[in-house]
Amino acid sequence: MKKLLSTAFVFCCLAYVFTGCKHSLFHGGISEGTIEYKIVVLDSANPMAKMAPDKMTVKFKNNVSYAELIAGMGLFETSFINDEPNKKITQMVRMLNKKWAYIADTAAVNKELTHDIQFTVTETSETKVIAGYTCKKAIGKANDGKAPDVELYYTEDIKQEDPNWATPFNSIHGVLMQYRIAKYGFYMEFTADKVEPDKIDDNVFKLPGDYKMITKQQIDDLYKGFQ
Repeated sequence: MKKLLSTAFVFCCLAYVFTGCKHSLFHGGISEGTIEYKIVVLDSANPMAKMAPDKMTVKFKNNVSYAELIAGMGLFETSFINDEPNKKITQMVRMLNKKWAYIADTAAVNKELTHDIQFTVTETSETKVIAGYTCKKAIGKANDGKAPDVELYYTEDIKQEDPNWATPFNSIHGVLMQYRIAKYGFYMEFTADKVEPDKIDDNVFKLPGDYKMITKQQIDDLYKGFQ
């Protein structure tokens, strides 16, 4: 179960995945703003469940997005910049006053995806209203036949051209509104509960200068230590 979507890249990109929805206020879709997701730990018996994040905030603009989660009662923060046009993922980790970052280019992302579970995504006729958007449902079925199916609810009315390029669900072009992933040692459900059009400062999508660059292995070790 923990292998399900455990790649470090999946988080930021999984803030988006879907097709064909209509919002009552923004029929033409929005291209800049903020999405807030509620996070529920599904394996509540996990002794570390209280340390898991309960909210994710995603800011997006010009096909670039920034996602942030805070866990461990504020002691651990992880954030991602998904640069779709340049096909790069920047991953940042903060523990207390220590800050580290890792940047993955297209080759690094593709290499990571080969180690992750592969899914075949099938559209359905089902819909659900999430944060005011009537979203379609898709099902991700693991090609190895071992991992459970993944239900994906998505919208195209939040304008991101290729938000899932760095995920196993890259065949879906839209923004994820509800999904489940295994991450940081927890099995969690993410559900969007607020979408707000807003002006986002370009600096949000830039790596701050006080982060120390480290390798993929080193950033993975940080996550293992937190678990």
